[in-house]
Amino acid sequence: MNKSLRNKFIVMSVLIVAILVLDLVTKYVIDGMYEEGTGVSAIPGLFNIISVHNYGAAWGIFEGSQVMLIIMSLIFLGIFIWYFIVEKKKSWLFIVTFAFLFAGCLGNLYDRIVFGYVRDFIQFAFWQSFPIFNFADTFLTIGVIMFIIYLLIPLFKKQGKNKVMEAETGTIVVEEVDKKDKKEKDTEKEIIIDDKNSEDKKGDDLESKNGDNDNLDKKE
Repeated sequence: MNKSLRNKFIVMSVLIVAILVLDLVTKYVIDGMYEEGTGVSAIPGLFNIISVHNYGAAWGIFEGSQVMLIIMSLIFLGIFIWYFIVEKKKSWLFIVTFAFLFAGCLGNLYDRIVFGYVRDFIQFAFWQSFPIFNFADTFLTIGVIMFIIYLLIPLFKKQGKNKVMEAETGTIVVEEVDKKDKKEKDTEKEIIIDDKNSEDKKGDDLESKNGDNDNLDKKE
């Protein structure tokens, strides 16, 4: 393992641990401070802190299906690990994306296995119909967005490369056309010059012939 890749693994590991600590500690503190369904306004107009036990997924879907949700989380973790192994170009964007996805998924999986529900507590004060979430959800969502960007970057690069190639091809075609036109013009000029030289030569020959005839007349 080269130094660059080793540094990326270190950063990824630190990120995963930091996100897990942030997620689990905040869940522990909020769950201990407030009864379920109670809380406080953290940032007026922006965020509320409300302790909620989520027995399903977002918007209450799959409520009571903890076994299925645990299996789904394990499958997702397996997919993340598999993709990480097979991906050869481990850029910094990929490393950070993987850390966010892995830690986010692992944080909520811990809750489901240990408690049978997920401890949520962050609410948008200006959008209270939006599901209450936690830091694991936050980093998981950011990770998904970053992963989409990671997948789109090669497509944009390919399109840009194709445009450059098209532009270069167009330039080459124009240059070839210009060369062809120039060659044709040079050929036309040579033909005109040759014709003019031929005419001049014919004129000189005619004058020379006339001069010889005059000399013959004088002798006679």
